[in-house]
Amino acid sequence: MANHSEKSIELLAFGRALRKIRKEKKFTQDELSIYSRVDRSYISELENGEKAPSLLTITALARALRVKPSVLIEGFERELGDK
Repeated sequence: MANHSEKSIELLAFGRALRKIRKEKKFTQDELSIYSRVDRSYISELENGEKAPSLLTITALARALRVKPSVLIEGFERELGDK
């Protein structure tokens, strides 16, 4: 498992954005996994900046969270801009 110094700033920013939106929507990782059909462990890896999501994954997560995919990208951009 990579430590923070080995993880990309972009992946960490996307992970923070995903976690923030998931918590705002009051979803657990398990619930998001069920509704998005994305494995819970993969959601954890995304949130921890360990994996890069595909466009299909972003779309599935957004649909489950009842937001547009652009909301996830905008959250990512905000997180990236904060660093």
